[in-house]
Amino acid sequence: MPKSEQLKNLAKKLQSEIEAANTITLFRHVFPDPDALGSQLGLKGFLESNYPDKKIFALGQDGQGKKMDEASDEDVKNSLAIILDSATSPRIDDDRWKTASKTIRIDHHVRVEDYGDLELVDEDATATCELIARILNELQASIPSESAQLLYEGLIADNLRFAVNKTSPDTFLAASYLVRQGVDLAKANANVFAGTYQDFVYENKVRQNAYRKNNALISVMDQHDYLSCGMDFSKAKEKVYALGNIIDIEVWALFTRMEDGIHYSASLRSRRIPIRDIAVEYDGGGHELASGIKNLSAAQVSEIAAELAERSLTAPEEEVQ
Repeated sequence: MPKSEQLKNLAKKLQSEIEAANTITLFRHVFPDPDALGSQLGLKGFLESNYPDKKIFALGQDGQGKKMDEASDEDVKNSLAIILDSATSPRIDDDRWKTASKTIRIDHHVRVEDYGDLELVDEDATATCELIARILNELQASIPSESAQLLYEGLIADNLRFAVNKTSPDTFLAASYLVRQGVDLAKANANVFAGTYQDFVYENKVRQNAYRKNNALISVMDQHDYLSCGMDFSKAKEKVYALGNIIDIEVWALFTRMEDGIHYSASLRSRRIPIRDIAVEYDGGGHELASGIKNLSAAQVSEIAAELAERSLTAPEEEVQ
């Protein structure tokens, strides 16, 4: 999605659709990360604050496997569905979005599929939370400080505190808008990046299980590894960052046994070398330097690890944005 004038036009279209709807349902991808939850719940707070007469539902399961809001099939059918932070339609948590009277997609992933009646997609944004903040800023909207907090935390979670290559002046403008709405910066950094002793112990296990091949670092974790630390799958699979920040490692990956005890989830990361195509090959996706896959067999884990090791020797001509 281009900047300036087109952003203004799309923001006005979104505002018009919101104002015309009596019921709004908010969807996002399964196994939500801070950007997915922050964009969903941050937007919900804005809508509830500014449109108190509308019915607003945030749908899907939270990180602990519990349902969020309860909406009837009739409510969803009659709603404007806003789908957040989901690159592909199969990843949307709660497939009733297909029955909604109208759908709007707001996303920052590489576009591989169009599924919304209105598509607000900006692949250059560092996070969906950034994109929402830019839209709300364009509308000169006032939002509750709690909503700003959620959006800011999703923003810094996806861009690693403004450290990824896609970080732009627009990113800082979005952050500035949210801070003006009442963000507690110290609390945000603690919520996103501070960990418990349980996290510390498990992250050390991830590192201890890691092996290096070429310029790739791979760690494969089983159920007993995270359950013995009192951690569930949804949190354990996010610990890929424990393998990052090693100067001579170009690519790193965490494979985590899923709750079914059979399949694995993969979190793939890269410093400069594109790896999204490897994820797509196995029905995954995401960003060029940060992608995910689920429902992998043990044999596929070995295949992907070998592909990453080979890819890690590639010398990119220029850094991927």
